[in-house]
Amino acid sequence: MMGISTRFVAMLRMIGRFWYDLPLLVRLFRAWKQGRYPGLSVRTLMIVAGALLYLLSPVDLVPDFIPGVGVIDDLAMLALVLQSLAQDLVAFRAWEQNRR
Repeated sequence: MMGISTRFVAMLRMIGRFWYDLPLLVRLFRAWKQGRYPGLSVRTLMIVAGALLYLLSPVDLVPDFIPGVGVIDDLAMLALVLQSLAQDLVAFRAWEQNRR
């Protein structure tokens, strides 16, 4: 069983990964929306749609009004989304590099 400090460090790593990959994810969706990148799968769209529904929902695992911890579940959701989209992000990064 992981201790609290181990879980906290894991959470910080996920949040760091989120901030690192977020600009890439935004570029991926922008290129897809503009019709320049056709490689986005239905699975990816469903994962992102589900995450957006969760983030916009008034029902949270940890209520947002709790100072300091209220957004942790939202950040964890975003980090899990990025983790599940890792292959899509790798493919998009390669696509971007090949277009240069």
